[in-house]
Amino acid sequence: MTKPYRVVQWSTGNVGRNAIAGIDARPDLELVGVWVSDPAKAGRDAGELAGLGRDLGVPATDNADELLALRPDCVVYTAMADDRIPEAIEDLRRILRAGVNVVSSSPVFLQFPDGVVPDEVSGPVRDAAAEGGVSLWVNGVDPGFANDWLPLVLTGVCERIDEVRCLEILDYSTYDNATPYE
Repeated sequence: MTKPYRVVQWSTGNVGRNAIAGIDARPDLELVGVWVSDPAKAGRDAGELAGLGRDLGVPATDNADELLALRPDCVVYTAMADDRIPEAIEDLRRILRAGVNVVSSSPVFLQFPDGVVPDEVSGPVRDAAAEGGVSLWVNGVDPGFANDWLPLVLTGVCERIDEVRCLEILDYSTYDNATPYE
């Protein structure tokens, strides 16, 4: 087997916890670092933060420079971006400029930015990726399945499809995602 890809998980919220479990389950991935926004989580083990019931031997940190100095192959960026878009864009630019590939679930609008997002927002992200010689792949639907998997399943039983429209509506007041940015 080839050497596993070295991965840093960037956040431990609703999506990040699941990402840690997914990274840990893959023999071709090695979790080498975890970033947290909450200083109270710094020093805690990734396995504990992900609710795995066991330690992974990877302590979390709120020091981005420390994580980028590890020279990971990829950062899985799942930090909340909805209410901190400029900060999230700057996080991505910083990681990309450091020469680290990024897989991300946010900011969602970077999935298909052309014609949707002004060039002054998406351009600097592209420039950072070019400068670092790396890539950015944004996926997910906030993330979810309502706009991606469900339509595929439902259209699988159709004889003819003229158009598919999806709209995801969620009452975020019940979504447990504490942010220290408030």
